[in-house]
Amino acid sequence: MTRAPGAQRWPLHPPPHPGEALTSWLGRLAALYGMPASHLLRHNLGEASALLDDPRAGDLDFDPPAAILRALAERTGTDPGELRMTTIAGWVPWLADTLDPCDGQEAFDTYVRQDSVLLAPGEAGRSTVPRWLPWIPVRDQQWRTGLRACPACAADPDRGTSLLAALPIMSTCGEHGCRLEPEISVRLAVLDRDPVPSPPTSVPVAAMDRLTHEGLTTGMVTLPRREVHAGVWFRLLRILLDEVSLAASRVGPRSAATLAKVWDTTGRPVRAGLNVWRPYERLDSPRQQAMLEAAATAVALAEAGTITARGTLGPLLTREPHRDVHEGDRQAWEQKQARAELDAMIGRARTDPDTAGRLLAMFTAGSRTLASFYRERQYLIGLGIPEGLLPDHCGLGRTDLRL
Repeated sequence: MTRAPGAQRWPLHPPPHPGEALTSWLGRLAALYGMPASHLLRHNLGEASALLDDPRAGDLDFDPPAAILRALAERTGTDPGELRMTTIAGWVPWLADTLDPCDGQEAFDTYVRQDSVLLAPGEAGRSTVPRWLPWIPVRDQQWRTGLRACPACAADPDRGTSLLAALPIMSTCGEHGCRLEPEISVRLAVLDRDPVPSPPTSVPVAAMDRLTHEGLTTGMVTLPRREVHAGVWFRLLRILLDEVSLAASRVGPRSAATLAKVWDTTGRPVRAGLNVWRPYERLDSPRQQAMLEAAATAVALAEAGTITARGTLGPLLTREPHRDVHEGDRQAWEQKQARAELDAMIGRARTDPDTAGRLLAMFTAGSRTLASFYRERQYLIGLGIPEGLLPDHCGLGRTDLRL
């Protein structure tokens, strides 16, 4: 990476963890130097420090000025693309199509109602949502719902806070299964050596949160039918949360019976007692938790075959049925599977250096010259794999290549 004139590489610069929020990583960095993150940024980013007065820098986890990310990349050796993924903006268009709430109606129609999961295509109809962002409660120009943390993660000083901890997209830690609690109470409990007891959570909720965690940290999610990109999973989940919030009178008898089965299995009141429909982002926290449990229950019931997911994305929640095929069909199916596996590997390589290295080794196995090796390497960069995750020929042990 080319550094700007005068930019000094910081001596201590551990990389961000997969899925970690930018402010969490900056807090860990600053702690190594015995200072708050605000001082580290204000006095050690060169010209970019002046951009901290930019309104967009008020919350660096949302959409910080690009120059701040470049300055951080220069001083830590972290790939700019990797740093971008520590912000909400870095997950556009997967976590959200847009970060402008004024695009609300079009964004809602596309993100939530264009596809379906439990319901038949188009059955949900249309709702008026003029100002809206997926997952983000737009209130007084603030997008956070309040930071939450996992007690097990907080007990480890080298662990950071998940980027999604500020969004109502998970109830539990996808790694430890602990229910996420207000960060301040969790941190104080750690300082007092008084662990915060984790309230019980349902098995379906913990299982669904593990899928969301997998998507955030690897870019892919393993569903019963096949592995999908994290963006597909985020949309599928948001559609489910919408569908379980709909009144039975709004859908057909078959879908109404499916929704009733989901809510009956949770043991909660139908629609969590919601009388007038509102988008998930505008519900209070207890109702959001109830909707998440209903969505998780629907995922479990669909996989078990107890309910039928009739939507465009519904088949992803069920396993591929066994069928006898002729040899020609089998070869075509195997080719399709191989392509799907390669696409999944490319998706993982965009965030995982080990996968990126294996992929490069596979693509350059037949290379005999340096020019051929770097043509293949450049091709992978063109597929969206950050250059910093791909080793050069020496790093891959290819000292046999000719000029």
